[in-house]
Amino acid sequence: MSRPVRAAPPPPPVRKGQVQAFEAIANYKAQRDCELSFDEGDLLFIVDRSDPTWWLATLEDRKVSNKNAKFPIIDAARRGNLDLLEECLAAGVSVNALDKSGSSSLHAASQGGHLHCILRLLKEPKLEIDLQNKLGDTPLHCAAYRGHSEVVQLLLKHGANTSIVNRDNYTPRNLAKKGTVVSLLDESSQTSGRKSSGFDDKDYGANDSEDSDEQIN
Repeated sequence: MSRPVRAAPPPPPVRKGQVQAFEAIANYKAQRDCELSFDEGDLLFIVDRSDPTWWLATLEDRKVSNKNAKFPIIDAARRGNLDLLEECLAAGVSVNALDKSGSSSLHAASQGGHLHCILRLLKEPKLEIDLQNKLGDTPLHCAAYRGHSEVVQLLLKHGANTSIVNRDNYTPRNLAKKGTVVSLLDESSQTSGRKSSGFDDKDYGANDSEDSDEQIN
């Protein structure tokens, strides 16, 4: 007597922060019924990675399997693409997702000087503002080195630690070259026990600074 065929169990529920977003880097035409065609640049949200060689993702409410992709959330923050950043966060992508250098979206936005992206990221309750990448740099190190004084001020307002040292034993103050950034960091260090400056987020503009992918040394 043959055994009845049991249906495969449904994939585990996807919780916010567990979803990973990938951007397709090439066009793909479905070869089988279980596959789906997609185009380069399509955004795929991975919902099941139980098989390490074949992932299940959602694509505009459709299902698609794919493994040739890259993370878009950090690129979005680096280039000031708020719409894509919002899309990733709304889909449940972790705000603390890391790239190969160990940098997060807050690192990328701080390095690029994209205040509007930083303001959005700061709304996420699980954001790690002092996360260190593989070089030991925090987002405050990135902003200080780039001379983004408004970003430095905003990060300090939200409690960024000025005393963290990177692998070269540098604090954000050691990396700062711009006078206004130096002053902000010095003042923050001197008044660390006092109440914050009282600025509201609305006081900060959203003008992008020069965007660059240069690595901090």
